[in-house]
Parts: sequence; C-alpha cells; structure tokens
Amino acid sequence: MAADDWQLVRAVRLQALREARFGVFGSAFEVASTWSEEQWHGWMDRHTFFIAQHDDALVGSAGGLVDDGQPSLVSAWIHPNARGTGISDVLVGAVVDWARAAGHHRLKLWVVEDNDPARKLYTRLGFGETGRCKPALDDPDVTEIEMSLPLTSGTSNRAVVRLRLLGPGDEQQFLSVRRRLHADGFTFAKDYGGPWAAYLDRLDRTRCGIDLEPEAVPSTFLMAQDTSGQIIGSSDIRHMLTDKLMHWGGHIGYVVVPDRRRQGVATEILRQTLPLAKDLGIIRARMTCRTDNLASRRVITACGGELDTITSDGICQYWLTT
Repeated sequence: MAADDWQLVRAVRLQALREARFGVFGSAFEVASTWSEEQWHGWMDRHTFFIAQHDDALVGSAGGLVDDGQPSLVSAWIHPNARGTGISDVLVGAVVDWARAAGHHRLKLWVVEDNDPARKLYTRLGFGETGRCKPALDDPDVTEIEMSLPLTSGTSNRAVVRLRLLGPGDEQQFLSVRRRLHADGFTFAKDYGGPWAAYLDRLDRTRCGIDLEPEAVPSTFLMAQDTSGQIIGSSDIRHMLTDKLMHWGGHIGYVVVPDRRRQGVATEILRQTLPLAKDLGIIRARMTCRTDNLASRRVITACGGELDTITSDGICQYWLTT
C-alpha cells in the first residue's frame, strides 16, 4: 500500500480490529475509528502493509514492521469467509519477501497462545517457537508467544517459492520455460495453443470444468516463481480422478526447470500445493512417479506421502494427506 491508499488501509484495518480480540492488534476499533488522515499516514509510515482483495472485497491484510533493526510480521488478518483459501500463505509470503529483500536474516512474529489455527499456519510456513512469551498489549490475561523464521540461505533448507495463476504478462516467460522443459524431455503445458488470451481463457474454463475434452477433468494450473518473479516450475491440481489418472498422473503433478533442481524447489512446490488441493475438497491426494525417479520419490515422501503400491509397469503410487 502506498501513502495514497490510506483509506483502503483504514477500511481493512478497521475490519480486522472490529473482529479481533481486544488488544491483540495493538489498538482498538473504538480508538482507530476516530483517527484523522494524518494519524493514518503516521501509522502507515511505520509499516509496510499488504492487502488482499477478491472481486473488490477486502479479504485480508498483513504488515511488516522494523523495530530496533529487527523485522516483524504484524497485523495479519484474514476475513472469516476467506480462511482456508490460501490467502494467508500469500500475505505472509509477501511480508517474508519484503524482509528478505531488505537483507534481514530473520523474521519474527507474536501470536496468541491459544490461537491454534494461526500457530499451525505459521509452523507450516517454517516459523518456529522461540520460547519467549509476553502478555498481549492492553490485556495482560492473554498470553502471546514469539515465533521466528530464518531468511538467509544456509539457515533454512526451504526454497522460496510462490504459486500463482498465469496472467496476461506471462506469455514470453512461459514460452521460454516451455521450450527449456521440452528440450529436457519433459511434457509441459501440452494443451498450449495461441493466442495467449485464448489460452488463459481455456485454463479458466478448465479450472471451472467448462467445455472439457473427452476424459479430461477440471484442473488448476499454477506457476511457481522465485523472489525475482521468474517462473521456475509449475504445479497442476486435478480436481478429481478417472481410472486412468488413478493409475498414472494422480491429483497433483509438478515440474521444475533444469537449473533449479536439487535446490528444494520441488518439495516447496508440493508442500504449498497440498493445502490448495484440500481447499478443492481433496482430502487424500493421489501421486505417482516412476520407480527409477528417485528424486520425485524423495519429494513425495518428504511431504508425507505413503506408498500404496508399485505396479507391474513400474509406477509408484502414493497417498498424501492434504
């Protein structure tokens, strides 16, 4: 959010304060609702603030704050109707990218001790409890615990990846990745056909299950990008299975460009894909790979995959709880 966005920041902040437990966000609705434009600008000057919108509705926010040279994740809030949709991952990821881009080595946060959903979210995203705790601001009966995330390479084995849909400006980069993967022997976006706008529309229709080809199923095709915005792989979620997909293909497929393999990217793509599959109603995800594909077998098992069977034609079939 830029300085001119203060009214949008005010709107989402007041939504969060109206719903939140008193004192958790360091202010109260009754106080913040009386602030002047100058006071909102002062608050924004101290924060780097991100807002999530969907169909013009404000569905979430998260902020970054630097205090004594140390960055913190603050003001994380998701609208009740948008929880479980993956928006929280995107917002937290935006703050993580902001902190890392500024050269910080660690990002910390405080979370209410009995807020189990939030603690599970932060743990899944790589934050660990530090052992420190404190009373919540303005409410000493509420305990907050500190969590932190290493940001520098060498302190975390987790690759930095963001999953997203393709957009109008992605054509040239997408085609470059497609050529590189095809040259390496990988099938990637086999349904691609121009023009670009028509292809994006076809992906939207496939995601909604409209005008599918015979034996095709609804699917969500996502790009994996790094912190510089470069596409480094993809994830494909098939919303349901045919007998053919049950044998080979499964619910989830992924690919990584050749020069980014063996860096944890595939594991991170799959780790982030699983909760998205759950949002689509996939409680147990089927995944498959060839028996000689040891790299994929390691990725699947690292994400909790349990081997179901090895078929006579050399396919390992796994189940993963999303």
